[in-house]
Amino acid sequence: MKLASFYLLSLSVLTILLFSCTGEEENISHRTPMPARFELPFNNTSAQRGQTIRVEVEIQDAQQVKELTISTKDTVIYKGKPKKKKLSYEINTSNWHIGTNQLTLETNTIDGKIKRSHRIVKILSDVYPQEYSAEVLEVYPHQTSSYTQGLEFDGDQLYEGTGGRGSTGVSMILKVDLKTGKTQQEKTLEENYFGEGITILGDHIFQLTWQEHTCFVYDKNTLEELKKFTYSGEGWGLCNNGKQLIMSDGSERIHFINPKTFRIQRTIEVYSNEGPIKGLNELEYIEGNIYANVYTKNYIVIIDPATGIVTGKIDASLLALDFKKTGEVLNGIAYKKSEKEFFVTGKNWPNVLEIGLVKQ
Repeated sequence: MKLASFYLLSLSVLTILLFSCTGEEENISHRTPMPARFELPFNNTSAQRGQTIRVEVEIQDAQQVKELTISTKDTVIYKGKPKKKKLSYEINTSNWHIGTNQLTLETNTIDGKIKRSHRIVKILSDVYPQEYSAEVLEVYPHQTSSYTQGLEFDGDQLYEGTGGRGSTGVSMILKVDLKTGKTQQEKTLEENYFGEGITILGDHIFQLTWQEHTCFVYDKNTLEELKKFTYSGEGWGLCNNGKQLIMSDGSERIHFINPKTFRIQRTIEVYSNEGPIKGLNELEYIEGNIYANVYTKNYIVIIDPATGIVTGKIDASLLALDFKKTGEVLNGIAYKKSEKEFFVTGKNWPNVLEIGLVKQ
């Protein structure tokens, strides 16, 4: 009896599956094609800014097209009812922004529907970065227990933010004596927070956390916590331009943030002439440019904050070779504005280094 029931059940299931598959195939075979589609460019095409890209659209069902629009974010390339089966254009990218750009094909059909398709075009910088090497001018002690995430001067006072959690170390805000490397004042974060980049704006210190979506705000004199903000994504590096906080998240993106609300006001993508620069870490704003460590790399990039273009690259490989010792990666950039002095260090490095830049 059980065996007969099993066969009947199996037969029923097989019948359902056969009807389901047949129905699905009918839906696929009778699916209405797009009235128009992109042939070029291919999705995620890359081009250097200023180069020309070819845009081609094939009209597959002209009778269904009431109006067709090809556009970018800022420019309408074509709008109307096409009279040809293929539209073709050569588009100059001189005015396109660096990074991700989107072409949109919008088709209004005669039955009142709107169909859209997109193509992503990545625009590389047309600037070849100025190459620099780093020359050591002065050597100062640094606590090897400090897993450096942020380094910044306020006048003559050096501040440092460190990362760590549980067995990996301690996340702290430190006031440090540059000449001795000793801690003058400190504040420890709760164990569930992993500290990241810091910056000082006015009388406030802002400190990111890695994956806890929290930015702490402290009084720069007392290190007392005043408030905190929440944000989405990861927190990596932080600096400011005197009005906005400037934040990296580990990708090629840098966000400009309102310090009163922590809302993103604009975002740039950082590209060289070779492609995106991912892993942007500790940041410093120096004389109108953003300087950024690149995680796990022994170089620093100089970024135009208006465009995201990498205008310079500082080779610090010899610094890592000579001064890293048992520490980890290069990370930490500080600028003493009054003296125009440039300092770097690394995670758990035994030294903070004042450096000069030599053009190559």
